[in-house]
Amino acid sequence: MRGPSPYLVLPVFFLIFCFTASCSEQRRVYIVYLGQHNGLRTGQEILEDHHSLLRSVKNSEEEALNSLVYSYKHSINGFAALLTEEEAAKLSAMEEVVSAFPGEARWSPHTTRSWEFIIQEEGLRGWEMEWMTSKAKLGKEVIVGVVDSGVWPESQSFSDAGMGPIPERWKGICQEGDAFESLNCNK
Repeated sequence: MRGPSPYLVLPVFFLIFCFTASCSEQRRVYIVYLGQHNGLRTGQEILEDHHSLLRSVKNSEEEALNSLVYSYKHSINGFAALLTEEEAAKLSAMEEVVSAFPGEARWSPHTTRSWEFIIQEEGLRGWEMEWMTSKAKLGKEVIVGVVDSGVWPESQSFSDAGMGPIPERWKGICQEGDAFESLNCNK
């Protein structure tokens, strides 16, 4: 009796190979944090830097452009991108990268107060992006207060790694509460 036809066996092996290759390269959103702005670069220049970093770990220019989910260029310098674990590790090892960690969407924002919303009326001097970010000092000395938000303080979102010192004008305290000790506060 004859064995299975090679015309049947080869496609089956090919499908198995393709399936295992695609499983090993699962992509997910990673947040890549590059540190503070120096205030000397425009939003477009920062975006080009983000694309350049992505090109260094992707196979093509198109793949790098398509993997960018969001470019943070107003208060912090970083980006969110669809990456494999290996690509994220390569970026993490680069000198200009402070950290790269998986992004975890836990809720949808319920706001219309974003940079894109503010910039919707083009042509008005007060709403031009470069003018507005320079007036806002690129987010330097911004004080963020959390009041009964239900946010988990150990979240990576609140990590102060790579951030500058606390603004001198800040007069607040770290207030302890139920299941919240001063050890949970940053800086």
